[in-house]
Amino acid sequence: MPKTESNALSFVQRNPDYDGRGVTIGVLDTGIDPGAIGLGQTSTQKHKLIDIIDCTGSGDVDMSTIANATLITDPDTNDTHWEVKGLSGKTLKLSGSLNITDFSSSSEDDKNITFNVRLGIKSAYELYPRQLTSRVKRYRQQVFDEKQREHAKLIRDQMHEWNSKYSASSATQAQVQEKKDLQAKLEILESSSSASDEHHPSNDPGPVYDCIIFYDGNDYRAFVDTTEDGDLRELQSMTDYDKEFQYGTFSSVDMLNYAIHIYDDSKVLSIVCDAGAHGSHVAGIASACHHPTSVRKEGDDEEDSDINGVAPGANVISFKIGDTRLGSMETGTALTRALIMAIAKKCDVINLSYGEPYVLTNSGRFHELADEFVQRYGIVFVSSAGNNGPALSTVGAPGGSCESILSVGAYVSPSMMEAGYSLITKSKNAILLNDDTANDEEFKHHPSNVDSVSVDEDGNFNVEVEDNVKDQPGSKNEDLLTGSTYTWSSVGPSTDGSFGVNICAPGGAITCVPNWTLQRKRLMNGTSMSSPHVAGCVALLLSACKAMNIKYHPNRIRKAIENSADTKDGLSTLQQGCGMINVVKAWEHLVTHQNDPMQDVNFRVSIDNLVSNNNVARGIYLRQPHETSAKQVFSVHVDPQFTKEDDVDKETQIRRVEFEVNLALSSSTGTNGSSWIETPDLLVLLNNGRSFKIEVDPTNLPPGVHTAQVLGHNVANPSSGPLFRVPITIVKTLPEENNVDLGRLNFTPAEVKRNFLSVPQGATWMDVTVRDTRTEQDKDASSRLTVLHTVQLLPHAAYKSNEHQRYLNLLPGQATVTSIPVHGGTSCELALARYWSASGSTTLDVDVDFRGVTPVGQYRPLLLAGKGGVPIRIESMLQDEGVSPDAKLTHWRSPLSPTKEGVVNPLGERDVWPTRNKQIYEMILTYEFDPSESSKDVSGTGFRPHVPSLNGYIYESTFESQMMLIYDSNKKLLGVSDAHPEEIKAPKKGKVTVKLQVRHSDPTILSKLKDQVIWIERKMSKEISLSVYASHEAMMKGSPKFRKRTLKKGTSLLTYVAEPDLSSLPKGCKAGDLLTGVVNYSSGGGNLPGTGKRPGGYSIRYVVGPSAPSSDDGGKGKEPEPPKDERSEEEKLEEAMLQFKVEKLTKLSSNVKKEDDDVEEKKKYRSLYDSIVESNPSHIPLLMVGMRHEDDEKWRTKRLQKVIESCNLILSKIDQDELVRHYGVTGYYDKEDGDACQERKKMDERKDALIEALARKARATADLENEEKDKDDHKEENDDDDKEETAESATETFDDLLAELKKWIDIDSNLKYSVLTLERERRKGRLGSVLNLLKKLIENDGEDTKGGICPISKPDLLKQRASVFEELGYDHLVEYDKLRSLLSSPKEFALF
Repeated sequence: MPKTESNALSFVQRNPDYDGRGVTIGVLDTGIDPGAIGLGQTSTQKHKLIDIIDCTGSGDVDMSTIANATLITDPDTNDTHWEVKGLSGKTLKLSGSLNITDFSSSSEDDKNITFNVRLGIKSAYELYPRQLTSRVKRYRQQVFDEKQREHAKLIRDQMHEWNSKYSASSATQAQVQEKKDLQAKLEILESSSSASDEHHPSNDPGPVYDCIIFYDGNDYRAFVDTTEDGDLRELQSMTDYDKEFQYGTFSSVDMLNYAIHIYDDSKVLSIVCDAGAHGSHVAGIASACHHPTSVRKEGDDEEDSDINGVAPGANVISFKIGDTRLGSMETGTALTRALIMAIAKKCDVINLSYGEPYVLTNSGRFHELADEFVQRYGIVFVSSAGNNGPALSTVGAPGGSCESILSVGAYVSPSMMEAGYSLITKSKNAILLNDDTANDEEFKHHPSNVDSVSVDEDGNFNVEVEDNVKDQPGSKNEDLLTGSTYTWSSVGPSTDGSFGVNICAPGGAITCVPNWTLQRKRLMNGTSMSSPHVAGCVALLLSACKAMNIKYHPNRIRKAIENSADTKDGLSTLQQGCGMINVVKAWEHLVTHQNDPMQDVNFRVSIDNLVSNNNVARGIYLRQPHETSAKQVFSVHVDPQFTKEDDVDKETQIRRVEFEVNLALSSSTGTNGSSWIETPDLLVLLNNGRSFKIEVDPTNLPPGVHTAQVLGHNVANPSSGPLFRVPITIVKTLPEENNVDLGRLNFTPAEVKRNFLSVPQGATWMDVTVRDTRTEQDKDASSRLTVLHTVQLLPHAAYKSNEHQRYLNLLPGQATVTSIPVHGGTSCELALARYWSASGSTTLDVDVDFRGVTPVGQYRPLLLAGKGGVPIRIESMLQDEGVSPDAKLTHWRSPLSPTKEGVVNPLGERDVWPTRNKQIYEMILTYEFDPSESSKDVSGTGFRPHVPSLNGYIYESTFESQMMLIYDSNKKLLGVSDAHPEEIKAPKKGKVTVKLQVRHSDPTILSKLKDQVIWIERKMSKEISLSVYASHEAMMKGSPKFRKRTLKKGTSLLTYVAEPDLSSLPKGCKAGDLLTGVVNYSSGGGNLPGTGKRPGGYSIRYVVGPSAPSSDDGGKGKEPEPPKDERSEEEKLEEAMLQFKVEKLTKLSSNVKKEDDDVEEKKKYRSLYDSIVESNPSHIPLLMVGMRHEDDEKWRTKRLQKVIESCNLILSKIDQDELVRHYGVTGYYDKEDGDACQERKKMDERKDALIEALARKARATADLENEEKDKDDHKEENDDDDKEETAESATETFDDLLAELKKWIDIDSNLKYSVLTLERERRKGRLGSVLNLLKKLIENDGEDTKGGICPISKPDLLKQRASVFEELGYDHLVEYDKLRSLLSSPKEFALF
């Protein structure tokens, strides 16, 4: 654990009681493992991890189901236990000693006592981190495969026996079927699943846990059935972690520890476990305490053996903001909840080692909340700067974008390189020096003077120091590694001119990780590691302040840290900010200036006449040539802020009235001196702020980046350091040229060379050639790792949108060409950096060649249906270019409107901002679409949901958060999407439901989204090539197409991209859909350096118009005119009325929900049906309604005889001989004869009725036969009614009816009648065939059975397959299918 760099180790050794004790650090991260080494106790042996909170909702369990738990007494032992049936179907048994008190109602009778409990269920794979899920699946697969092999061997033995008895030519049909059945079983046992086949029998659904909440009279308590057997009698019930510090482990396989919280009056159980190892590692850096007694005083032996975190005495609270559903991505919901809970839990400092590229600085909902969090509630907020360097302005949000947050860069010292990365950093030839600094203890242990470092088994850095060493003459120490920021550490300034990086700290450590990783510690690096180091340092300072009764505010702490930091040589302020944090000096600053009230004031700086992306700038950042070509005057406004503006208590108001400070203004010594900045000498600052002007004259600065600061010191206390800083960054570009030769660039280790290019107008890409200048004869033939990084900053765009990064590992003499898209007229940084860990010097030849074929005014061409195409003028301004336009459409977007207008609702107890108890609201919008309608034209089954007005924004979003949950037709959660949509796998059939949640504290803002349209994007299976022509005439005629030609420098030409042919569009396309793709204009070619064209091309879009009327009738021709209806108007009216009555009956039948309920609805149906049948006894459609009503799944098992009677009634009305005569042998009829067509239609209706009646009768008969068989098996006596019923139904057997049905339809090929095929195959003992058919039905989610006599849902199909597996003795497959059935059809939609 590197702590010498920041003097944290020295501080704790000198002040062992100021080791963070009394301070609480909030860690906003992936979550923390409560069982991780070093996170159990503080240095004073108190609980370190005092709460673990899941702010994401990914561990939430819906506990809205209430059930009765019954106290059961064993008559033999008199022991008692509670029983309740869990949502998994298992009987849950709880210890009888539990004090279960009702939270709603209870009942008691002579036999049992019952109390209410809440039930839920959760899949382990919804809780596991992705890395853990993969490991557990591998283990479970091994166990599963072993069982599969055991059963497969038995089947192969049976097949061997069959082969020894029969031959293919002599086997009977039954024997052949027997072999096919064995093969079907073998296929189940030996086939492997793929990730896309979620319902394959071998696809692991993972553990599934029943959850139960009860009330014990004082607290809600919960069980999570991690045993999966329902017996909870030996388990300890759990309650909110912060009450009893309980945590459990799911299993010895996963080793994942978890805790719980209960919310919303027990309606939500939050199972809290981490989403990755990141959070525990971050907590370990900030505050791990491995040995509470190991904190030694200065001068003690083995002082460097301390492996603790920076502040081992501090308490830690875990705020999980990495959503497991999103692979640990943060969400706005989680971030806001974390701030709310950090305030409620009285955190002193929080750390956020997360971040995203931003569009806007210091703007948006989260930035507002973060500013209030720091300034009003006095909590220090530390965050990582980002890992996206080495180019400028690559800091992320919120660290680099929010004014109130301390942004931290990552530094690596030589001692860290040696100990953590096993790198060589020091020459072996060294001599001792005589220098008075040898007596300076701080100098002795400075990283640059460390001779050797090792790591013991606990990850402890053991440092041996040899005083005063320097390299002997002739050594090549200049090639060895030196301290630096990591190459990838993000670099300032922010796009609005602010620092971006405020401070730096060690960015790597070996410390604790979760137990599920199966290791105690791990080396990780990143600004994610440097940020908690600073948070730990802050905890040390706050611990000391509290112990010494020194009042503090985050503004005071920040000034102390920034004004005492150690500036590192060779690094710019853009890389290191104010420098390396120095805890000892920061503490001296706090003590020395503890009575200076100015230290608590936040001096907010803004540049009045400089705007960045529509926001007032926080610094001066001139990057474009037109900005640096002349001297400019800027108005700097400084506004002192005490707390939030709406604080109007008397003390604060008096402070405002009396506030006055005399400030000495000066310009810091920046790069190239500071003569290019002129500033006034003095500013008298009063409340409400004042402005002053500074002159910046960059005209004489050489190409490169130049930085400086305008500092404001308190005249009354200048030694306290500046009260505010105005950062100034000037970028001077190289002269504009089409070809830029950067020459030979010599690199020392970790060196970054920045070249700022003036991109010519007309350039659309550049070819960057980099060549290693070493020759093959060079003695050092090792590869040289160099990072090439380019960035252009465009208005209202994150740097990520216009950056390119490539790692170059070059051998001697090797050259590489990289083609990079650029925007003409905007400066571009080209940064080349020796990777921080790469030793040895490097010399590179670098050349840049700007190229370009530019679409004039048509950067994103839009084709409208019906216009024929779109003209695009292209020009070449730099050189002759070969052009051969090529356009294609690759993706399909469809708009969706909400199924109904959204409604704003208040959220629960976790979602109330503490300032005036401001309630947070949600708007939920629901959308539906059917992906199967476009499945043939879509590549795979994936789709991406877009909300264009919301996507791309997290920290700077107007709204608190956005999230989409996507479900299938059975309410199973398919995926989750947020600000950066990922592809979601769609089911093959059935509707998909998308629920969009948007949150904000102002319901009026949310209400503006009540009709929000979203877009569904799919990749088309076949790209649509768009034809390109040289003229409008050629486009309209369709020839000739555009031919490759040379576009001379300074000239342009017009091309026409034609709209696609309607026949090439996806079949499900509708008017208003959008097809998107790419158009390239340059011809490219194998002989050209680089790609020869702009990488990625340009976006092109096509708006789909109305579909053309179809002329395809399938070859049937026009239907003949029906014969004239000779009936009277009265007869027609009677038929229409009868048809209406049948429709009404059908609706009334569906309104009857249960057999014993809905008495009124049942009476209405029966009364109407009987009266209509009485007057129309032979009307088959009417009788079909009656038959279907009796055969309804809700009650058919109690009415099987009535079902048969209804079927018989219909069969008696149909003359089968007449049907046979009509259809004959071939089924021919004269399609041009109207009478013949009408007769065929009538006969088809009768035939359909016949088939349905026979099928329903066969099914009912089979069920009665099965009931009778069960009674015989159990030797139960039938009552008279049963005997009579059996006697009546025994006249025709299931096999008889099936044989009759086969005369009219092939049930094997018609899956609507699968229920009968399954019954037949099962009766014949052909369970392999049953499994084959079930597999086919499950693959389409049971959709193939819809419209038949018995639609079978996917859960029911899985249950049927489980019963077959059970019959075969495949217990492992039974368990998997039962779990799949459970998970595939939840009762309710998953919670947000």
